[in-house]
Amino acid sequence: MKNILVLIVLIFGSTFLAHGQSVSFEKAVAASITNRVALTDQNNQGLAIGSIYRVKLSVQVTNTRTGAEYLVWYSLPDTIWKIRLVSSNGVSSNHPQLEVTDNIVRVFTDHATNYAVKVFVEGFNTGNGAAIPSMLGSSYQWQRYINNLYYMDGNVGIGTDTPKEKLSVNGNIRAHQIKVETTNWPDYVFKDDYKLSSLEDTEKFIQANGHLPQVPKAETVEKEGYSLNEMDKILLKKIEELTLHLIRLDKENKELKELILRK
Repeated sequence: MKNILVLIVLIFGSTFLAHGQSVSFEKAVAASITNRVALTDQNNQGLAIGSIYRVKLSVQVTNTRTGAEYLVWYSLPDTIWKIRLVSSNGVSSNHPQLEVTDNIVRVFTDHATNYAVKVFVEGFNTGNGAAIPSMLGSSYQWQRYINNLYYMDGNVGIGTDTPKEKLSVNGNIRAHQIKVETTNWPDYVFKDDYKLSSLEDTEKFIQANGHLPQVPKAETVEKEGYSLNEMDKILLKKIEELTLHLIRLDKENKELKELILRK
């Protein structure tokens, strides 16, 4: 019985090591803009499908900021090697980088001459060609380029675990200034071919619907919220339309005054 248990442990233990083992190694390569070196394992063989690699790069002799970290994995559903930049510390031409060309992961720099690049690799054999780096935790989904931190994989939630937008915040946001990028700013109201609704028509619409034309209903806003971008444009449009009405009424008022003074 004891021998059977030992045999079972050995079988399952070897299986675990085959599909869950980790490996680390380092090597040095000479890379440039024309000499793009294939990244291989510690035995100079191709990278293993089913493994996720964390690759750290640094130019060995340079007076400029250097250093980058990438995640490398093979996407079995797409049948292609993929890379994700995790952190980049430099932008100079001799800064080390990774790329995928001809479905091969390569080390290169943008410099015309070769630079000695130190490569340190940590690999985890998942035993699953469909595994992706997110299995290693959310920290592997954030990316850093010099002093910029960004996220490319989906939505971010603060105070909520079901973000519906790129950034969903269940709470208050405090800022000195919020800048909104937009198009179709309503200056077209002041063009000669713009059809300005009369105040009479606006009054009829309000009486029938209980809100201004093109302005969302209270029930809709309370249920779905509203876009600052779109609401700013709507409110500005209404201000511009009111300004045109005031200008017209002011002209009519002056004409009436002149008419009265003539009598």
